[in-house]
Amino acid sequence: MKDAIRAGVHDPKRAADPVRSAYQIARLVRNAFAHAPFSPTWSIDPDCRDVVFEVSDVIVLNTQGLHGTPFDWRHYGGPLALFRLCRFVRTEILKDVPVPRTVVPIPQKMIYQVGDLILTKVDGIPADAVPVEQQAP
Repeated sequence: MKDAIRAGVHDPKRAADPVRSAYQIARLVRNAFAHAPFSPTWSIDPDCRDVVFEVSDVIVLNTQGLHGTPFDWRHYGGPLALFRLCRFVRTEILKDVPVPRTVVPIPQKMIYQVGDLILTKVDGIPADAVPVEQQAP
């Protein structure tokens, strides 16, 4: 997202909100993972500390006290908030026209996988099923 915003906006750090907030949130989340992917930690630049970055009705990141603390998705709203931020970048900054959603029909056949076993849900015992005799233990 950070690079996508840069592609659409000349200087996103100095742009007006919500573009500036979208850029800073994407950049700060990326930075937390870039330096320690298995133990992400917030690395907040001095000019971004104690600031609330917000894209209205999409995502909010309050950087107060975050610098050097372990990354937690609850600080910004989690994966769904990042998904909504991606959509905001695509539609509002890059001016991508969203494709209309298509209705996906509910499946008529239910198939489950348990380990290597594949099971199909049936409404009843098939008419041609052969009874199996149970042997005593």
